[in-house]
Amino acid sequence: MSLELELDIKMASWKILDDSSLDNTNDKQESEEVNDVAINKPVPESSHTVVQSSEQFSFDYIAFDQDIHITGAKASGKSYLANVLMKSFNGISVWVYDFNAQFSSSRAMVFHDLDELIEVYDSAKRLGTGRGHYILQPFENSEQTFRKFNAEAFKRGNLILIQDEIHSFCTKQKLVKEFNNNILSGRPRGLSMITISSRPASCPNNVLSNARHVFAFKLNLESDLKFLESYLGHDVWILLPKDKRKRLKDEPELEPHTFYYRDMDKDTGIISKV
Repeated sequence: MSLELELDIKMASWKILDDSSLDNTNDKQESEEVNDVAINKPVPESSHTVVQSSEQFSFDYIAFDQDIHITGAKASGKSYLANVLMKSFNGISVWVYDFNAQFSSSRAMVFHDLDELIEVYDSAKRLGTGRGHYILQPFENSEQTFRKFNAEAFKRGNLILIQDEIHSFCTKQKLVKEFNNNILSGRPRGLSMITISSRPASCPNNVLSNARHVFAFKLNLESDLKFLESYLGHDVWILLPKDKRKRLKDEPELEPHTFYYRDMDKDTGIISKV
């Protein structure tokens, strides 16, 4: 697979952090067992033609300021795209939670112990060389490790966090507080979240509602499609196999590793491929 990716990456100003902001979280986040309210957003209408297709994909992204969500069925291309994005972040500190060992880069450091990652990162930062890519492939893939990963990132700030398979720890009924803090309160601390999930319908609403950029690969379940439709509009029906569609039935089947992308500040999206 190959993606001709044209990135316009900007960095928001680095945040000068102090410990007083560590406890500046909304009291409503204290409960970890959460029933998300129904989404009542108006659904954007499709244009007369299906979404634009693009062989060369480009998008504007501001590190430390904007979030990205990537979703799609298993083996649809999610992790490959996330790898491409990670490798494009030059001169930017990136932490990756990668318990399925999907990420790799000749310029990245891979750790199996979170404490070791933190020690190396903090030492490099004190020397002024902390900007790099740090991949955690934990031997102990537990909720405790996931919580600590998010909490330690929140303390430090000025990071891009890439977190794979978030549905393994977070659902609509259960929000991991440390992860939710980063989604809702990470921006003032210079945290950008890149989240990846194969089940959009199971993800907390906060993930999509706070993402500026959404990449959706092929899906197999109508329940996942309908959840995405409430955010992205009717064009996402093209992500389902033709025999399962209730809209866009005359549009061709998408090729493997094709995605629908939308900047949530714009009215329409485009189709491209990795």
